[in-house]
Amino acid sequence: MTIIRPADAADRHPLFTLIETIENFTPDEKEMAREVIYDGLASEENGYHILVAEDSEHSCSLCGFICYGAIPMTIRRWDLYWIAVAPELSRRGVGSMLVGAMEEILGKGTRVYIDTSATTSYATARSFYEKQGYEVACILPDFYRKGDGKVVYYKDI
Repeated sequence: MTIIRPADAADRHPLFTLIETIENFTPDEKEMAREVIYDGLASEENGYHILVAEDSEHSCSLCGFICYGAIPMTIRRWDLYWIAVAPELSRRGVGSMLVGAMEEILGKGTRVYIDTSATTSYATARSFYEKQGYEVACILPDFYRKGDGKVVYYKDI
């Protein structure tokens, strides 16, 4: 059974381990995810909120996480910064549970933005966001590097 709960300091090492299992993340992305997790676990005052998915029936007791935060100088606008699920539990609803829990916490009248890569290696992520009801707001060509645009999604909750 999978449960979603707020992350705590004891989750730091398992989260770092989970990040390393995500083959789609580049070394720079993994480093940035570790920094965000470190800051988020230090204090929510740093602007990051982290939820984790635990599943006692699988070898990875901590099997996913989502990190999100309020966008400065906006009203009820949030960024979903990171979401990851252990590869062995991919496509089993854990990601949807994490997104649903975040949306429930944020509540109606909130808009959530997600930035992701336009490369083919991120096609599965983009498909996931679209299945969650997120729509493309814009595509910025060659944003990350030549040939790697930025796709910005949004959803009004």
